[in-house]
Parts: sequence; structure tokens; C-alpha cells
Amino acid sequence: MISRAIKKLVGFDFTINFAFGLLSPIFAVFVIENIQGSTLKVVGLSAMFYWIARVLTTIPFSRLMDRLDGERDEFYFIIIGAFIISTIPLFYLLARFPWHIYIIQFVYGVGNSMTVPAWRILFTDHIDRGKIGFEWSLDDVAVGLAVAISAYIGSFIADKYGFETVIVILSILGYVSTLLLLRLGKDAETLAELRKQGRLGAIREKRKAILP
Repeated sequence: MISRAIKKLVGFDFTINFAFGLLSPIFAVFVIENIQGSTLKVVGLSAMFYWIARVLTTIPFSRLMDRLDGERDEFYFIIIGAFIISTIPLFYLLARFPWHIYIIQFVYGVGNSMTVPAWRILFTDHIDRGKIGFEWSLDDVAVGLAVAISAYIGSFIADKYGFETVIVILSILGYVSTLLLLRLGKDAETLAELRKQGRLGAIREKRKAILP
């Protein structure tokens, strides 16, 4: 049996990747057609600003999560991060100049720096004994399916109804995934609760064995 927490985390990963998969393959076209003075250089710089944010903030956020109370901090990080990255695409609708896109992409990177490490820590903590390879692979398959399906759907919707429709659907799905993740709160324990349940030592060993 797969644990309840793992099912919720895989479901979140599927939904959020499906949402962003709607826009990712056609993002460059959106920028060039809708942002004044855009070229492929602007598209490349937008990706650079996203990754600069990830590089600058992922380690500080991750170290903070390691120091704070049990799993509850990771739960709050993933909820806040998911809300940020679900909201950020709506600002694409207001963007008119390249610098608008750069700021949006930077904030998007910060949101992902909160969401991704928190998801990985919670997934590691709740992974079922003897199913490490299977459950990580299950998530890989879920993400692969989500992106493969949404890549075509996003391009179809953009072609027929416009980029604005794609972006609104993306954000709605992002909010849905965040709401679904709220149910994970009952599985995210404080440090005191982990000690009481005798899970603290096992979790620390899992993190040492699995996380880099």
C-alpha cells in the first residue's frame, strides 16, 4: 500500500506540472507576440532571471527548513510557494515590457525555491519502506504524463482561444492543486509529535540516505 501522504504529494505534483505544462512549450511564442520589443534574447533572459532566483534562494530556504520544527514548516513552505507560483502567471496578462517579464520570472523562481525542496523533504519523510525506487518512479511517471498531455492541450487552447485563456486555466489548476495539498496538513507533524511517535530517528536516517 502507498501511504496517504505520498498519494497526496504525487497528486499535487501531477496537477501542478499539468498546469504549467499548458504554457511552458509555448511561453517563448507568448513573450515574442505580447511583449513590446521582444526577441529570442528576451526569452533567454527571462529563463536566466528564473534560475538566478532559484540559485540564490533554494539553499537558504532548504537550510531554514532543516532547522525548523518537524515537518510543519515544510508544509507551510509548500503551501505558500504553491500559492505564489499559481498566482504569478496572472501577471503575464499585465506585462507589456521585457523588464516586467524578468521580475515575474524572478518571483516565480523564488516561489519554486520554496515549493520544490519542501515537497522533496516531505516525500522523503513519508516514503514507504522498501518502496523507495517504486514511489520515486511513480512520481516521475505522473509528472511525465502530466507534461506530455498538457503540452498539446495548452497549444490547442492557445491556438483556438488565445494565451489569456491558457494562463487563466493554468492559475486555476494551480490553486486547485494548492487546495488539495491543504489536506496534507494532518500528515505534517511537529518535532514534538515526531518524537512522541518515535519517527524522528527514522526520518533523519531517510534524509541522510536519500537527500544530497
